[in-house]
Amino acid sequence: MTATRELSRRTQAFRTLEGDGIEVLRAIPADGLESVGPFIFLDHFGPIAWKPGEEKGASEHPHAGIETMTLLLEGRMRHKDSLGNASTMAPGDVQWMRAGRGIVHDEQPDVSQMKPGERTHGVQLWLNLPRGDKHVAPEYRHIRADEIPLISDAEGVRQRLIAGTAGGYTGPLKTYGDAHVIHASFDADAVVTVDLSAVAELAVYTIIGSAELGSVGDVISAGELGVLSKGGLVRIDGKTGSELLIIGGQPLDAPILRYGPFVMNTPSELDRAFGDYRRGAMGRIAA
Repeated sequence: MTATRELSRRTQAFRTLEGDGIEVLRAIPADGLESVGPFIFLDHFGPIAWKPGEEKGASEHPHAGIETMTLLLEGRMRHKDSLGNASTMAPGDVQWMRAGRGIVHDEQPDVSQMKPGERTHGVQLWLNLPRGDKHVAPEYRHIRADEIPLISDAEGVRQRLIAGTAGGYTGPLKTYGDAHVIHASFDADAVVTVDLSAVAELAVYTIIGSAELGSVGDVISAGELGVLSKGGLVRIDGKTGSELLIIGGQPLDAPILRYGPFVMNTPSELDRAFGDYRRGAMGRIAA
């Protein structure tokens, strides 16, 4: 029998402002928790019902040394970047961007494509690029909801495999650090088990509702991150209406230095990123 991974730590996401002044819940990093596998940042935004003309996003800004992954649950979000990409996300879509040596992008709620009363709601994660790959070429991909495979072992729950392997499926997002991302939505009370015993570090973030983890049934509620013990099956007893993210992968391969939108391993790499941005080497977004 494969052991069940139990809750080893519970943290409460804290409120902060991001981008142009959007209030978010930040679950990673937290006090004493720098990362879960390659994931070094988790911001939960919304749900937000915008008043006319008051919508906010993250205006043109750079990134380097990381990848970003945005999961949209409600609304529409518009992306533009210095590679010339432009796309609009719909609910269930995922946007992935490898910043590498540097990219500039702009993210905004696209209220022109939203119905009256429709809200903006989603999660953005940053993934660390490993040492030696901080300066790879930037890339971008928009993953539509229908490209994400469903893995489900119980009625009343939809498990979408965004990255990694599970249940004989492979997620569409290919990245470093053995990244695993599963988005689980519970239409009814249901228990799911996922064999992620080969994944070194794992955590569960509750977006909406609540769930019980492991054989003991430790509860994590909305806005809480539950870090799991090593090895074994992930067992989740989700409650009706709940939505969760399971994230994890291999631990960081080197100490990291964060400064705003840049994440590197050494001060000289940070200096290089700032210099590249100032002299326009990361490009500009076309009008």
